Amino acid sequence: MIDPILRVSLEVQPFAQPLVGAAAREVAFLRVENEVTGRVGFGECAPLRGVHRETLDDSLAALEDWLDGIRETDDLPPSAAFAASCAIATGEGFGSGIARDADAAALHAGGVAELTDVELARLRGTKSLKLKIGRAAPAEERALIARALEGLPGVRLRLDGNRRLSLADCIDLLRGIDPAHVEYLEEPIANPAELGDLADATGMTLALDELVADRGREARLLREELARSKRVAAWVLRMSAIGSLDAIYDTAEEAARLGSDVVLSTAFESSYSLRLAVHLAASIPNARRPHGLGTAHVLLGDACASAAVCNGVLAGGPLPVPFAEAWS
Repeated sequence: MIDPILRVSLEVQPFAQPLVGAAAREVAFLRVENEVTGRVGFGECAPLRGVHRETLDDSLAALEDWLDGIRETDDLPPSAAFAASCAIATGEGFGSGIARDADAAALHAGGVAELTDVELARLRGTKSLKLKIGRAAPAEERALIARALEGLPGVRLRLDGNRRLSLADCIDLLRGIDPAHVEYLEEPIANPAELGDLADATGMTLALDELVADRGREARLLREELARSKRVAAWVLRMSAIGSLDAIYDTAEEAARLGSDVVLSTAFESSYSLRLAVHLAASIPNARRPHGLGTAHVLLGDACASAAVCNGVLAGGPLPVPFAEAWS
């Protein structure tokens, strides 16, 4: 009998280890067989410290209960619910055909020293580039932004601070940067209640990330308040932090109701989840911007053929079997 859960360790590129927080990405794959059709589906469970509250051990214990019929999908931790719902959906045929290709934003995971000519060559062709801010000295981060804009003419930047900066420090960092070169600021400041002030001070639009995954009442009210300000361009849906596919669809509908586009994003999962996201994006009407799917280069190991972005596009081919040789 085939074990329904496969736990693996995927090595992380040295330059990205500070961002991922480890030298290896510990993930697991769930295999579910559809009792009616006999089709097999797969889902990836990969909670990431700093993004998910649950650990991989927590999620796997929950998935064992789910497989035994003890817990429902909606009662699972988000990363486990994502894996379970993906396994069910792909077992029903989701991802078996060809989906519309997805525009994908690029990610530069390092600082200015790592933004070499070789790295710039890899990034050319992308419409949107995500840079991490709030990790280095302000002078270094301004140099990073300047080099990206100089080396990649026409690119628009997504500046993600993971709530590391104060409002004043973020305004100082962005002073003098043309807002036309910035697609959005992705929750760079510690206090989300000050995001409207940040937008007013910089003239730049916002994307919500951590605020989207927070399903509490205060977060909901703040999302609605920011929507009224017309400063929010997009909601970043870090899929496995939201939960099941149904929860992702519901969140996308909420974003649409509040006038925002959806940008799908992963938490450094394998290329299997990146490829699955292409199919998911094709089924969401307001998923109109390049998605945060340009992360395959972060991993040295992978679950299937690398979901490499080519000229800013990720192809929507049929989903492969992750670690196909392990299930035989």
